[in-house]
Amino acid sequence: MTSLPPYGSPAGLGRGGAMGGGVAHSYASPFNVPGGGAVMPSNTPAQVGIRPEKFYQRSAPGPMPSGLAASPIPAPAPSAMMPKRPAETAPSGKPKRKRPADRVLPKKIEAYIPESRLYTQLQEVEKKLDATISRKKLDMMEQKNQLKPSKRTLRIYLSNLSSDQYVEMNPLSENEDVFSLESMRAPSWTLRIEGRLLDLPNSRKPQANPPKFSTFVRSVIVELQRDKDLYPEGNIIEWHRGEGSPDCDGFEIKRKGDSDVNAKILLYLDHKPEKVKLSTSLAKLLDIHTDTPTNVIMALWQYVKSQKLQDPDDKRFINCDEQLRQILGQPRITFAHMPELLRAHFAPPDPIVLEYTVRTDKEQNVSQFAYDVEVEVPNPMRERLEHTLVSNPQLQRDIGQLDDKITTLIQTINHCKLKRDFMLSFANDPIGFLNQWMASQSRDLEVILGDTRFNLEETRRATFFDHSVVQEAVFHHLRQKDIE
Repeated sequence: MTSLPPYGSPAGLGRGGAMGGGVAHSYASPFNVPGGGAVMPSNTPAQVGIRPEKFYQRSAPGPMPSGLAASPIPAPAPSAMMPKRPAETAPSGKPKRKRPADRVLPKKIEAYIPESRLYTQLQEVEKKLDATISRKKLDMMEQKNQLKPSKRTLRIYLSNLSSDQYVEMNPLSENEDVFSLESMRAPSWTLRIEGRLLDLPNSRKPQANPPKFSTFVRSVIVELQRDKDLYPEGNIIEWHRGEGSPDCDGFEIKRKGDSDVNAKILLYLDHKPEKVKLSTSLAKLLDIHTDTPTNVIMALWQYVKSQKLQDPDDKRFINCDEQLRQILGQPRITFAHMPELLRAHFAPPDPIVLEYTVRTDKEQNVSQFAYDVEVEVPNPMRERLEHTLVSNPQLQRDIGQLDDKITTLIQTINHCKLKRDFMLSFANDPIGFLNQWMASQSRDLEVILGDTRFNLEETRRATFFDHSVVQEAVFHHLRQKDIE
């Protein structure tokens, strides 16, 4: 952004020459113009010789005393209890991490760990706090939607600078040429379009960081009225706001020339929310020239209610009167189709048209008029509420990591409780415990073998041992003995 020296407005500067006062501005020149693990089959007899205790970790316990669902050996780490399935492995070869979800302690834990009641109380407080935060967020969202933008005044100034105007500004002698052969500089001028947001009438101090001029403008088009053949640089200059365009307080256009030029400046304001211009017939009916589509639909709905055009039998339909029938072209419409029918009567808002004459007879020329334009500025409180409602990603990640740690600790506590119950049952009744445990292991083995059961009466007959199942079981049993 190029910083230029301040200049003072002439005595008649203002709307219609009534407002005065000079301002200092900083400029930016946005114009870029020339010149300027495996699972075994269910009925495989190879598993007959496998010892039952090897299958306990996969068993579904039978009717055993409380806590007998755990293993008689120390429970391994959660990652080593079961082999990873191929589907649980990431494509890169690394195991896919599953996010734990259980963060609630069992109620029986309080009998063994009295301090666990504090954790439960903290969870209740967390639930109340989350509910309060959610309710406050909803209130803030409702409050944000009720905040409307405030109307402010944007004052626009026009001026131009002239340079190297030798004939008019520095009279030459007869022996001197119009163009300096040493510097090779041709006469030129610079058109400036600048603006600033006026302070509120009753404000005691100016706004700290007011919005810049370009934030209110979507496009700028300047038409120069001069001969195209003499000036091939182009007489139409355009600027359009793009994503990431820096904000600036003004625009500059530099061209070569030593004569006065009339310029027509078109400013297209950037309305937020977007506004539309109504057709002549619709504008006459609603007495609205330019407004947002939402307000136009609401105004038309008010007209329908005031004229009692809503169908008394079916409230979804609107019976158009003569004026509305000429505008919409239908005698009867539904309220749901109203926005689609009105879209044909919407057009972009008219630009602000400014006329200015670039004068080259003096070094600096300032228009004797300043132009005031009413613009809408977002409410500062709305921006604060939006910033508050946006969640902090880093904070969410930290909360997620803490939740994972809590879940891991709860899983560890549950494993310890199972081991404690197992050992306590064994200590209270060793014989009964072992009998029930062996019965449970036998049932697990039958499940793994595919629920294969042998009739004791059949085993008494010699033909039973001729079955292929028995022969294969003997083979695997002998092979297992050789390995051991």
